[in-house]
Amino acid sequence: MAQDLRTFLKQVQETRPNDLIDVDRTVSPQYETLALVEKLEKQGRFPALTFRNVAGHNMPLLVNLAASYDRLALAIGADVAHMVERFAQLAAAPKPLTWVERADAPVKEIVLTGESVDLSLLPIPVHNELDAGPYLCSGVALVKDPDTGAVNGGVYRHQVQGKDQLGWVVNRTNHGNYVRRRYDALEKPMDVAIVVGHHPALLLAGASRLGGIGGELEVMGGLLGESVEVVAGETVDLPIPARAEIVIEGHVYPGQRHSEGPFGEWPRYYTSSGDYPFVKVSAITMRRDAIYQDVAPSMAEHQVLGALPRMGSLLKRIREVVPTVVNVNLPLSGGGRTYCYVSMRK
Repeated sequence: MAQDLRTFLKQVQETRPNDLIDVDRTVSPQYETLALVEKLEKQGRFPALTFRNVAGHNMPLLVNLAASYDRLALAIGADVAHMVERFAQLAAAPKPLTWVERADAPVKEIVLTGESVDLSLLPIPVHNELDAGPYLCSGVALVKDPDTGAVNGGVYRHQVQGKDQLGWVVNRTNHGNYVRRRYDALEKPMDVAIVVGHHPALLLAGASRLGGIGGELEVMGGLLGESVEVVAGETVDLPIPARAEIVIEGHVYPGQRHSEGPFGEWPRYYTSSGDYPFVKVSAITMRRDAIYQDVAPSMAEHQVLGALPRMGSLLKRIREVVPTVVNVNLPLSGGGRTYCYVSMRK
C-alpha cells in the first residue's frame, strides 16, 4: 500500500502510542481546538490531537501531528540527531509522479461541484481571538507555471470568505506568488488545487526551499522513498495526490481582490489586514471517511514544520560552498527561521 496520512498514523500508533490523543467530547471549532494545543504546549507536551466530535460537523479534525521533531524524523526514516542530514539526502533524490486511474484514487470517493461546493462542510477552525475568520492552514497549494508547465507546491494561508471562496495570501518571495503574478500579466485565471491531509512528507516538501519553480511533489516522493500517486483534477489541469484526504480545486482570477486578515502568524503576532487575491472554489473532492488535518498556527507545529525543510535546504546549499559543514540548526527561539547555527569542522 502506498504511504499516506493513515499509514503514518498507524506507524506512530505502533512506535510512539503516547504521541496520539483522541478527544471524544464535543468541542467548538471556534478557538477550542487551538486552546487545547496551547494548554498542552505550556505543559511541555506536543501530542497529535484528533477531535472526534467537532460541533456542527461529522468529520474528525487532526491537529499538531507535525509539532514534534521525533514524529517528523520518523516520517523520513531517521532519528532527531540525523534528520537534517537525512532530509537533505532524500530531497536531493526526487522521484517522478505515478499517474493512477480515478477508481484507484481514494480522494475521488466524494466529488462536489457546482452548487454542492460548500466549505462549511469542513471543520475549518477559527484559531485565535482576533483572526478574521476560519483559516485553512494545512493545505499544500499546487499551481502550474504557465511558461514551463512545472507544478509548484507551497504552504500558504487561506481565509474562508464564503461557501466557495478562500483567501490567497502568499509571501512575496515564494514561488507561488511569482506564478500568480505571471498569470496576472497574461490576464489568465490560475488553476489551484489545495491538498489537505496526507503523509507529513507532503507538508515537508511544500515548506522546503527548492531551486527554481516546481518539483515539490517529486521531492515528496524522494522523502517517501516511492513515487507519489496522482490523478487528474475535476476542474483544474493539475496532478492531484490520489491518496489525500481532501482536495479543494479552484481558480485565482487576474486583478480580483478581497479583504483578508488579520491572522495570528508564525512569530506569534497578528498580521495586518488588506486586499489580496482569492481562490474561487470550483470543486471539493475527498475520501468517504475523510480526516480534516489542521496545522496549529502560531504554535510549535507551525514553527517545527517550517524549520526542518529549511534546515535540510540550508545544509545542502552551505555544503556546496563549505564542504566541512556538519549540521545546521534553526532554533525555535527564532521561530525556526530567523537565525541559524552552523557547525563545521575547521
